[in-house]
Amino acid sequence: MVSSPPPGAEKIIRWIMAGVIGWGIMHAIGAWTLNHDARRPMVVLACVAAFLGFWSLLLASRRRRLARMNVADQSPP
Repeated sequence: MVSSPPPGAEKIIRWIMAGVIGWGIMHAIGAWTLNHDARRPMVVLACVAAFLGFWSLLLASRRRRLARMNVADQSPP
């Protein structure tokens, strides 16, 4: 049997993702204040979005894989 994530793990991951978004916004503001070029913060925010998107895809893939493994474990032999 495949172990499921601990209770509250999804809530913790959401808080971490919110922290990464806040971190990215702070860096984007810093990049903008360097020379007021709008492209700099857009690059920072695009990288943060790409990271979070990739992480979300990996989490979704893991969730599907665990669901498939649990269904296979529960099927009669």
